[in-house]
Amino acid sequence: MFARLLRGIGANAFSQLVIIGLQLALVPVLATHWGLKLYGVWLMLFTIPSYLALGDFGFATAAGVDMTMKVARGDKAGTLVTYHSAFAAITFVSTSVFLIAVLVCALLPNDWLNFGIGVSPGAIRITLVLIVAYGLICLASSLLMAGFRCSGLYATGVMGQSVTQLAEGFACIVTVLLGGSLLAAATAYVVTRTVCVIGQTLMLTFQVPWLRLGFRGANLDEIKRLAKPAAAALALPFAQAAFLQGTPVVLGVATGAATVPVFTTVRTLIRAGVQFTTLLNHALMPEFSTAVARSNARLQRYFLFATLATDAAILLPGAFVLLVFGQKIVVLWTHGTVHPSFDLIIVMTAVMLVNGMWHPVSNLILAANRHASYSYTYLAAAIASVALTYPLSLWRQATGAGLALLALDCFMFIVVMRLAYVQIIRQSGAPGAPQESLLQDQILQDQISQDQISQDQISDVI
Repeated sequence: MFARLLRGIGANAFSQLVIIGLQLALVPVLATHWGLKLYGVWLMLFTIPSYLALGDFGFATAAGVDMTMKVARGDKAGTLVTYHSAFAAITFVSTSVFLIAVLVCALLPNDWLNFGIGVSPGAIRITLVLIVAYGLICLASSLLMAGFRCSGLYATGVMGQSVTQLAEGFACIVTVLLGGSLLAAATAYVVTRTVCVIGQTLMLTFQVPWLRLGFRGANLDEIKRLAKPAAAALALPFAQAAFLQGTPVVLGVATGAATVPVFTTVRTLIRAGVQFTTLLNHALMPEFSTAVARSNARLQRYFLFATLATDAAILLPGAFVLLVFGQKIVVLWTHGTVHPSFDLIIVMTAVMLVNGMWHPVSNLILAANRHASYSYTYLAAAIASVALTYPLSLWRQATGAGLALLALDCFMFIVVMRLAYVQIIRQSGAPGAPQESLLQDQILQDQISQDQISQDQISDVI
């Protein structure tokens, strides 16, 4: 187990370096070679993939946790049923979303696509379709990651995802440096992601021959069973999309567009700090799922305390660096174009500390498929935070938007820590709802396995 954890931590470290490196590289390249206006249009268009990531209705997340628990119980047949059922659901939804998106793009009035950037409405339409396709292809990566995770190959899956992100980011940068347009950049993303997804599929099939992607084991009963945790999982990205995209929009409406880059630049900086807390946390998630499936209360508590200790060890030094050097870092990074106030740095550093403590703990609850206990609350709180952004922004400009985020994170800190105490510290391993739900899940899965996949059919599914 510890060898897997170390490999997972190493893979996560590489992933964070890739993400941070791309964030630092893409902004100056695109802004310099395209200009701020064209770059701004690209940013607006490229928010689409973040919303299309919701298009699987949470099935990839729910299936990943469920598959990990089934493998821990030695239920390969049940794992295949879940895997194929989730793939069938995601394929149906993705195809429907793509066809609707193509129709909408074709019917959009030309006036809506005239951004005054010298790009024809026709080119914008094709770019939109390609970006939609890219977002939907990303869903395949999510489901493949579920396969790697449940098979004990979490580190391999993360490395594959990181190489994919690095390749498509590099392709975009090269395309822009060679004078490529919005359409060319979108094409680079689609082609690179498609090639990498094919590579990930072959890699998983080669390493885990019994876990082949397909539809043979899919059935409607399993899709219905996954629907409840999938719906709860769907609330999580909806909440994140709400405050990540909604807060800058409301800030711009309240104070003007000039304050938005100040806020988003500092937010990007503090999110880089939070991302480092995932080095151990994401590697722990499949191990935590296994501990839950085996009702190992002691190991669950150990993982919780290890998460909290690691978070504190990363966040406290990071907060010191931001408080002392944060303004200088932003000015240097943006070549003197963004000058955040010290008040904003203080507030966003507090956001980093609070968010970096509760979010990794919430991932452990997610790894136990108990995320319904907080996901809907998170969504409601995120929407309330966006609404709170308007009056606070009128009062304190960009710092007000930061205060709205801080209020959201403080509230979620209380909610998640209480759940962690109840579900992990106090009740883990005791007879209760979590173990009962696992038993019911096993009984239902046994019935599905007997009814849908006989021993003679397993070889066909594999």
